Amino acid sequence: MFEKYLGRNQSEIYADDVTKTGCRLWLERVLAFYGEDGGVDVEIIDGQLPLTEKTADYIYSAFTPIEPAYRPGSRPMLEKIVAGAVSAGMSEREKALALMRVVRDSRTHGLASPNLFTGGSEEELLKRGAVMGNEVSRVLVVLCQIAGLPARTHSSHISGHMMAEIFTGGKWGWMDPMKGVAPVLPDGSPASAWDLFRSPILFERQPSAVWDDIRPTRIQFSDDGLGPDAKSLVMARNRDCYFHPREAASIGNYFAGDFLNYTYPWRMDAADPVRLEEIRHEEHVNRRKMGLPDYYFNQYLFDEVLQPV
Repeated sequence: MFEKYLGRNQSEIYADDVTKTGCRLWLERVLAFYGEDGGVDVEIIDGQLPLTEKTADYIYSAFTPIEPAYRPGSRPMLEKIVAGAVSAGMSEREKALALMRVVRDSRTHGLASPNLFTGGSEEELLKRGAVMGNEVSRVLVVLCQIAGLPARTHSSHISGHMMAEIFTGGKWGWMDPMKGVAPVLPDGSPASAWDLFRSPILFERQPSAVWDDIRPTRIQFSDDGLGPDAKSLVMARNRDCYFHPREAASIGNYFAGDFLNYTYPWRMDAADPVRLEEIRHEEHVNRRKMGLPDYYFNQYLFDEVLQPV
């Protein structure tokens, strides 16, 4: 179902010219950076389907298997990490949050802090301290599946970020493992990506427990951050950018047991740096047309203070 919109054909589902153009430019940017032989970060695109009014019912019913086909013993390092983070007495949500924190904090370790490398298997990403959203999100997805929790990726192509959804307590819940954001609905249940698309104002209505998990990244902030408002910027960026009504979003299937179907090269330089810079310019022009806020382009223009409820 919806096969004609999968993978590299995602832009075809959009009628809005700005959204369609933004989705097309995202794919060109990925290929300019990683190259056609860019490995998993290109190959993973094949499992992505746009999240729209047309596809939402399917995505939240039959699109992702609720029984992950993972064979215990096939990824022992990751199993050890899961065993160290979760325990039998935890609820499914508690397990997902514990694994999200492991992934969120992995950037503190290894060689990734100066952002020298991209690529690698999930095991290698944890060793080197992954920091990019597409990398940490697939790490969280794989760890959750090993823990017995169905999980998948969520991408906001135009504003440029990959995140995740985890199935706990009979419901999909959205998480951003790069920054440690795991919002809930007013009743305390996990908020899905679709919940947040339909009501991004939910990011203004999160309890202290959600705010406590937020850890802004140095990719997005200087070493001294933005003082006490750094977490506010994280929440506002979700509300105004990643869940913008004209965003080209996708949900993607990526499974821990399928690692032999992917390749995991490392990369230090863009495959086509000249084209990459051209695309980045085109993307910024299109993002202006899309209506992203001024602070998206310069974080120091952000002056809003959000607080826990």
